[in-house]
Amino acid sequence: MTPQHAASTPHERRFPDHAVAVRADGLRVRLGGAEVVRDLTLEVEVGELFAILGPSGCGKTTALRLIAGFERPTAGCLTLFDEEVACGSTFVPPEKRRVGMVFQDYALFPHMSVAENVAYGLPKSADREARVLEVLDLTRLTGLGDRDVHALSGGEQQRVALARALAPGPRILLLDEPFSNLDQSLRGRVRGEVRDIIKRAGATAILVTHDQEEALSIADRVAFMWGGRVEQVATPDEIYTSPRTLNAADFIGDANILHLPVRDGHVQLPFGDFDAPEGAEAAAVVIRPEDLQIMPGGVYGQVVSREYYGHDQVLHVELEESGLVLRVRVAPHERLGMAGPISIGLRTDPLVLAESGAEDGG
Repeated sequence: MTPQHAASTPHERRFPDHAVAVRADGLRVRLGGAEVVRDLTLEVEVGELFAILGPSGCGKTTALRLIAGFERPTAGCLTLFDEEVACGSTFVPPEKRRVGMVFQDYALFPHMSVAENVAYGLPKSADREARVLEVLDLTRLTGLGDRDVHALSGGEQQRVALARALAPGPRILLLDEPFSNLDQSLRGRVRGEVRDIIKRAGATAILVTHDQEEALSIADRVAFMWGGRVEQVATPDEIYTSPRTLNAADFIGDANILHLPVRDGHVQLPFGDFDAPEGAEAAAVVIRPEDLQIMPGGVYGQVVSREYYGHDQVLHVELEESGLVLRVRVAPHERLGMAGPISIGLRTDPLVLAESGAEDGG
């Protein structure tokens, strides 16, 4: 499940390494008696496409609203481009933050043309029309300015919403579940288009999503949220292959998760003994289906069911001695059916995490 990022273009703006656009330090939000964001701490670099990923109710949309200025934190501080916008008695309203927003439902004006929608947030000036044409070109909407928005496809409407948000030249672009209204068949293509547009515009962008594939495929870095907190911030590759928490391992991607006792500092698997975290009395062992392989001399088992996806397939293999059932991802041309036995082994050592109990996602 390796993320595929669009290639850089010659028109991408370049920024100093590690310049910080957003710094959140210990942000908390209480709504209706419940604390929905707890100790939100993260940094987003200038020019970065950053994703906040997590299940429904984890606080990710509230985090986005904090950055936009639609919510005021009950504690903590928020800085945008070295300007303190929320901290104690300081609070800069949304209209003064120079933040653009792309809403989940796009929020386009149906009685306006494409060009009128894009121009809506621009001040009336001599170069207003030129800016609209520039942004339409950037978002590959040239020639569609006179169209009614309801006559456009879902992907085109997505780009109109993006063009309108980019037109005023915001310091930060925020996207709330931006692809959830698109058909599944469109999402992959539109994700690539949106990433390319954001990078060519030189924008700093933050999107929130519950869709792991969306976050991994589009973002430079991903923050995983659970129960109002950020549990890990990492590149897509790192957060998938080396999740720091059981919540992240279970939510991001497919995984076999085995809850095992620790004996003499080790956990015992059918494939051998593996080191456990120091001091742990119980452990969660994470094995991705693609980290298992059919191999001679491995652990014997029986294929009890199969899920076929076209590009690959997942075999459910019941191991002979232990009775464990593990999911094994194999190439689509493997024709194993319900025949067996087969033997499987590990491609790489599994991830062993201290068992601490997963929190409710909220």
